Amino acid sequence: MPPGAPPTVIAATVKTANAIDPARARTDPLLFAPSASLQTPLPRFVSEGQGYSRSVRELKGLALALSGVAVITAFIGLVRPWLDVPSLAVSYVLLVLWVGSASGRLRAILVALVAFLTYEFFFVPPYGTLLISAPKDVLNLLVLLAAAVLGGTLAAWLREARMTAQKAALTAETLYAVAVSALKAPLVSESLDAVVAAAARISGIESMTLLDERGEETLAGPELPARERERARWAVREGQPLGIRLRDGQVDFFRTAGAESEHSFLPLGAGVIAVHLSSQPISPADSRLLAALLALAALLLDRRKSELESDRMRELEASDRLKAAVLSSISHELKSPLASLRAGLSTLALPAAGLKEDERAIVEGLDRQTDRLNRLVGDLLTMSRLESGLPLEKQSVSVAELVGSALRELQPTLAPFKVVVDVADDLPPIEADESQMHLVIGNLLANAAEWTQPGGQIEVGAAFRQGIVSVWVQNQGEHIRPVDLDRVFDKFWSRRERGSGLGLAISKRVLDAHGGTIRAENRRAGPRFTFTLPATQILTTT
Repeated sequence: MPPGAPPTVIAATVKTANAIDPARARTDPLLFAPSASLQTPLPRFVSEGQGYSRSVRELKGLALALSGVAVITAFIGLVRPWLDVPSLAVSYVLLVLWVGSASGRLRAILVALVAFLTYEFFFVPPYGTLLISAPKDVLNLLVLLAAAVLGGTLAAWLREARMTAQKAALTAETLYAVAVSALKAPLVSESLDAVVAAAARISGIESMTLLDERGEETLAGPELPARERERARWAVREGQPLGIRLRDGQVDFFRTAGAESEHSFLPLGAGVIAVHLSSQPISPADSRLLAALLALAALLLDRRKSELESDRMRELEASDRLKAAVLSSISHELKSPLASLRAGLSTLALPAAGLKEDERAIVEGLDRQTDRLNRLVGDLLTMSRLESGLPLEKQSVSVAELVGSALRELQPTLAPFKVVVDVADDLPPIEADESQMHLVIGNLLANAAEWTQPGGQIEVGAAFRQGIVSVWVQNQGEHIRPVDLDRVFDKFWSRRERGSGLGLAISKRVLDAHGGTIRAENRRAGPRFTFTLPATQILTTT
């Protein structure tokens, strides 16, 4: 508890300390929570030594002002035989003006009253008393007092306005210098260092530390002790400031009863600001400057976060390009060997090869696996081409013909299932790459066949509503977990180990290139995959 803390702070702290286990208070960050009942505004306090020094300075200033009254009084007394006394009373007004401009309104008013009484006592008959015999002397004294008080007040107001303007200019100059330095710095870390250095020069601020969004890594400023870091992490988790808040363009500090900490913490979306107060008071002007520096620090932390995200995106894009190049190269290299292998296995499966029944069965099994590997290599090659920006060869395509072509091609695969076709008669043609859209419908049908038991139903349909063409494929297979409804379109993600995880991913890339959408949903009968083409892709017919 700092010297000079108000009794309310001490009482709240003692009451909370009696109710909390000391061991738990050292380890439980929840005891730091700034609840409304425990928040106490932190005064702009000064230490005992500083308060004593300020009192001494004020007494010296008052003594100097009163000495001025005495000097002027002695001077008037000396020149009184030769000069008009009422004219010399203006000297008191000049003194009051000087006091008001140098020390403020209250001291100026005090000196004006003392000068009024002194002049009345020594120079207004009857001398040596506070009585006034002539009415004109009363009026002269009142005019002297009013002029002194009004002049001192105006001088004090001018002094305050001058000081306010100087502080505002200093604040603007500091902010300008820090902002220019932050903008010129090639690295965000250098900009953050400039803000921290500017904050440390404010009277009443010992230091300022900037942490990352988790409250763990120090980005600028001195390192924090382990206990202070735990408080910073608590502020991040709870999203609540500890000991500091911004209000009306100023920074307010408050103490949280039960928490002994040197720092106040302000959590932001991109980082945490920790402020360490000193024993010196913080003026309103410095409070506004600190608020502006905190706002600038928040902007720089957001900039750092954005740059980190941009760097990660560039790394991911570079990684994707490398993977696409590797996949394309591998796919091309495997195409020719697989074609030769399939040709050899097909020859061995012929009756002319003279193989036994069990040997022919083995060869046919190898042929099926080779065919499956060939499709996988084809999918890899297609994915790499799509990711490298395969150009679209758009033309007017009939959705009904696309569905029919895909059904005919997959007839052997779909033979064990009951296939229901529900394609509307009023479908307009669409503008699309025919081969790629054929691939999308084929992938959806193959996926439905993979997840449907023999004898189950597979439904394929298409409709045109409100300028949107929708095509869907539904099967009676196992429902997809809700958390996986979006993941099914990720590359290499599959609900089964034997799946390649590329068919649906390829379909999504094709539709993205066409400006369409695809989604998965669970219906009562089973999963349904629906893709749509926006109205801009639909050709008008006349």
